[in-house]
Amino acid sequence: MTRKLYPVSCPRCGETQNVLPGGFDPDRAPFGPVTCMVCGHEFSREEYLEGLDRAEARRQPGANIVPFPGCH
Repeated sequence: MTRKLYPVSCPRCGETQNVLPGGFDPDRAPFGPVTCMVCGHEFSREEYLEGLDRAEARRQPGANIVPFPGCH
């Protein structure tokens, strides 16, 4: 596994608390199971990978920088 795993937001309730099996690899088949600790939703592979991409993007350097109004 070469990916970093970050908590992924649940598409049902929006919480970011995942339950993963030991040795989880999102690229391995069969996938999962990955479930939401709050509502119990079981993620599809596509839901989890899309959420993982969004979570990783939020952690990139500069991803949370917002320019001051009027600055270009």
